[in-house]
Amino acid sequence: MNPVVARNEIEPLLSALIRELAAQGRTTERAIYSGIRDRLCSARDPCELTRPFHDLSAMAYMRRPTSNDADCLLARILEKTERLSLAANPSPEIH
Repeated sequence: MNPVVARNEIEPLLSALIRELAAQGRTTERAIYSGIRDRLCSARDPCELTRPFHDLSAMAYMRRPTSNDADCLLARILEKTERLSLAANPSPEIH
């Protein structure tokens, strides 16, 4: 997976999520997602994307849903992350 493509696809949504969390006063989550964004933006090869992608999945699993804009943004981020991961690692065809 190309880190530039991943960054271009995910970073704008992460930035919007961080702004939304700041507006809601959710400073701990904002700091966590800021760190994930920093690791995503500094990735130079596909292996360096493993940690931010894993951290996004872990955060989605651990946080409680609140049905607000932040949850919608996180869902979009996870969809893009999954799509990019699947594109980079296609399943072998079974005949």
